[in-house]
Amino acid sequence: MRSTVVGNGSKPFIGLNDASSEGTLVWADSSTSGYRAWRVGEPSNTAAKHYVRYDGQAAGTWEIVAINFSPEAIVEIKPVNGEQAPIRVPTEQPTIQAAIIAANQTDAAEVVVAAGTYTITSSFTVFGRTLRGAGVGQTTLLMPTSPSPGMSVGGNAAVPDLTIVNRSSGPSAVVFSGANRIRRVEFTSTLGTADGPLLEFSGSTSSETTVIDSCVFNTSEYAVEPEFGDLSIINTIFRDLGAVSKNGGSSGTLRMSNCVFTRCGPGNQFQFGPDTFVSNSIFWNNTGEIGTGVRYCIGAGIQGPTNLNADPKFVNDAGNDFRLQSDSPAIDRGAVADFAACLPEDLVDFAGNPRAIDVPSVPNYTASVTPIDLGVFEVTPVPCPGDLNGDGLVNDADFQIFTVMYDQLICP
Repeated sequence: MRSTVVGNGSKPFIGLNDASSEGTLVWADSSTSGYRAWRVGEPSNTAAKHYVRYDGQAAGTWEIVAINFSPEAIVEIKPVNGEQAPIRVPTEQPTIQAAIIAANQTDAAEVVVAAGTYTITSSFTVFGRTLRGAGVGQTTLLMPTSPSPGMSVGGNAAVPDLTIVNRSSGPSAVVFSGANRIRRVEFTSTLGTADGPLLEFSGSTSSETTVIDSCVFNTSEYAVEPEFGDLSIINTIFRDLGAVSKNGGSSGTLRMSNCVFTRCGPGNQFQFGPDTFVSNSIFWNNTGEIGTGVRYCIGAGIQGPTNLNADPKFVNDAGNDFRLQSDSPAIDRGAVADFAACLPEDLVDFAGNPRAIDVPSVPNYTASVTPIDLGVFEVTPVPCPGDLNGDGLVNDADFQIFTVMYDQLICP
């Protein structure tokens, strides 16, 4: 900024003035800075002179003048709610690494990355900030072949709306301390190059649970390598993997709710520590063992008193469409409390539609409890015009209402 206004004849106003009280100079934004840079002989204050500006000299000195209008002024735009405006890539900073550095310097809370494919050549850390893309498949980060990991996340950071491609034998990203949140992110790899975990989790305390929400892990040796700490995973798809998780540390809690596991194996295991819970989820076309700590789940070969060994009836599992058909046995079979225990940001499914929607025609598996569908999608019942009493059936009870209300029913 100094090179713009010093020594080129520019004379912008700077906000210092005594317009309200003659002889008492104050800043227009009420700040209390006592810094002054008067030219020799200034301030030559009179009753007619109120406004301070640069004097156009190379020294960058100030003068006070009577003019009250100029096309030039130096202004400070205050951040909304005390936060700095997001730093945008590539319009404001050319790379994500440069934007992260700028955010640390300016205390900007968010880095926003436009749609496009970005080749990451050096590692970076998202600490206590948000790194936001334009959406899965729209903003793609090609992680470096070396070093690994390309991205580290910690300090209550958030990473939403990206596709992250691993191109190394190590993890594409590492999550460490803090209550971090990764949401609507696809983790994938380049086959033949990446054979390590897509995400390594190095832990938080019990009061700092990291949440992975509405993500996709696919096409790698395995998805997650947990070391220690508390991790919750909800509304997330694990497909085409050698394993879901590699044996990690021996401490911490792993909670997984409303997930889909398909075409995983031979090591489809959840080895995280003594406290591992998987609920409200679907296992289908896997070749590895499922493991213990599984309840309110459905799939081929699944065992346990609350689980169901049955076809979940996806719309098109071969085409990765994991919505449920209208006659799926996974509808209204879950426990919404298990979903809530994973600390969701809101009660929605993978597509952002409301969760825990009761289908009246389907008996609830957990009696007297708000039902939730298994897997990543919630089925929303289609209203039937003939179902006048809202019980999910069209029968004599609806006809009786129709006859009583015949002269009062109004159609739009």
